[in-house]
Amino acid sequence: MRFAGSHNRRGFAALIAAAALVCTGCTVTNIEAVPADGGYELYLPEVTSADSGLRQEFSKNPSESHDYWSDPERRDNAEGMDYKAPDNGLPPGPGDPATGAYVPATQAMPSNPSGYGDVPKAEVFDRQGLAASSFGRLYFTFDGGETYVCSATVVNSKSGDIVATAGHCVAETNGSGKLAESVVFIPGDKDNGRETPYGTWAAVEMVVPQQFIDKARTDDQGQLLSDEGWNYDFAFLRMEEQDGKSIQDVTGAQGIAFGTPVNYLTQIGYPSAPPFDGRDEFMCASTSFSSNWQGGYAHRCDMTQGASGGAWMSDYDAKTGTGYLVAVTSTVDATGMANSPVLGQTALGLYNQLDQG
Repeated sequence: MRFAGSHNRRGFAALIAAAALVCTGCTVTNIEAVPADGGYELYLPEVTSADSGLRQEFSKNPSESHDYWSDPERRDNAEGMDYKAPDNGLPPGPGDPATGAYVPATQAMPSNPSGYGDVPKAEVFDRQGLAASSFGRLYFTFDGGETYVCSATVVNSKSGDIVATAGHCVAETNGSGKLAESVVFIPGDKDNGRETPYGTWAAVEMVVPQQFIDKARTDDQGQLLSDEGWNYDFAFLRMEEQDGKSIQDVTGAQGIAFGTPVNYLTQIGYPSAPPFDGRDEFMCASTSFSSNWQGGYAHRCDMTQGASGGAWMSDYDAKTGTGYLVAVTSTVDATGMANSPVLGQTALGLYNQLDQG
């Protein structure tokens, strides 16, 4: 599935309406996007999804999670999660149906965003504008054993508490049914949490597609064993509030879109395996991405594990650091292609569920 359209956002309303026509199980109102301060008012049609997801509060409270990660050695030893598609690929899946829904970023978005072109070899991310605070690194563990890292993004929400990442960053895929513990997010993280310009935030609740929980499986080497669940490799986290403020109050938030036209992609994350060390943020970009077996996107990018859960942004503007999150990093295959599922009907239902309390 690949969406195509004009780079100029003046045609965005018509393209959104076209994308919404393929939504299954949605109640969609005929609505025209109205420009507002360089961006667009949000459009959130009512959506009914068969997948209500697994919604779970984390077993550790925020204080316990902060205490767990206060030891810098734990952060230094945290590793990325290495999941790979088989060399011969997997049968293509339908992906998460498009809805046409979108929520703009908290800062003004230019009508003619300018991205990076094609960048298949990861470069250090320049963190301009909103990008300095809204992207970050996720630290977590399973059963208090090995420590892990992923990447994540603060996305605009009514509550101001929502962070998006990959499903495999919060739920094990070996059939154990284990969920992550002591989950903290550091926006703008540098040097393994030694620089925390926007604080450290503990996750208090998560929601993950039931499809992913039930059907996404890997073997002991991280090789994917099934395809259906991996089409839904995304999750949303609800973060704690600090001093009466939400994380969004402090960092701002990126836009998010649930199945909309995409012209070019910008991938952002914290790769932690060689030749990277996880101490800084990197980006890849593509104007020639393709559809993949997950019903989402694929392009060339040499980021390694640790980048999982990182943002795939549409309409990303390099100057303002704003755009729409349309997917998250899921897997890398043997040919060097990075893969992501697409956020659509299921994702919108889970996002709304968590945001509405």
